[in-house]
This record gives sequence, C-alpha cells and structure tokens, in this order.
Amino acid sequence: MSDPSPQTTADSYRQTLSELADLVGDEGHTSNARRRGRLVEELEANRLALQQSPEGLAGIAVLLDDPRPAVRLWSAGHSLFSDEPRARSTLVEIRDSPGRYGLHSIIAKHTLLEYDAGRLAADTRLPGA
Repeated sequence: MSDPSPQTTADSYRQTLSELADLVGDEGHTSNARRRGRLVEELEANRLALQQSPEGLAGIAVLLDDPRPAVRLWSAGHSLFSDEPRARSTLVEIRDSPGRYGLHSIIAKHTLLEYDAGRLAADTRLPGA
C-alpha cells in the first residue's frame, strides 16, 4: 500500500480540523474530551505528514484565513516554523482576544510563549493540546 498523496493528506487534515472546530466552537470548550482527543491524534498524524513537503505546508497555511477560530489557531500553531510572520499574527490576534476566544486564547498564548522560548519543536503538539 502506498502513502497517501499530499493532497489526500491535506484534505484529511482540513476535514479533521473542521470536525474539531465544530466540536469545540469559538471558545474552545467541549463536553466530549474523548472525541476531541481522537481528533487531535488524527490531526497530529496528518500534520506530521504534511510538514514533509512544501505542498503539505501550503495545505496547512491556506487555513490561516479560515473564519473559525479553532481552525486558525491550529493551522497557525502548525505553521510557525514554515510561515512564522503569518502564523504569529494569527496567534497574536487570538491571544489578545480572550473574551471572544476563551480557551483558544490561552492555547495561543502558551504556543507563542513556548515558541519564543525555544521549547516548541516543529514536530510537537501545541501546548494544551
């Protein structure tokens, strides 16, 4: 069996992230932690595969403009090492609006803190994930 194409993996990443965004809403809260955990595992596997090629990285970065905060948060965290200016801008916007984004704001804050301190690697999960 061959590895899935970057486009297939990007489609899976996008679909999983969409399901996660639907589950956690605009503020990051969920009553189904098990489902959230399964979605995060699937998202992480897709992200690690996508980070292996420029096409895959572009498939993540295109989601930085999504209207849903969870999609922007996760794609920005996953884009810090490949498109730092855009990713940082997205994370700062979410971080600086805690009343609007709730838990997403906290994850954005800690992602930036860990990245700036050099403790976040390209292949590790976002803080709080």
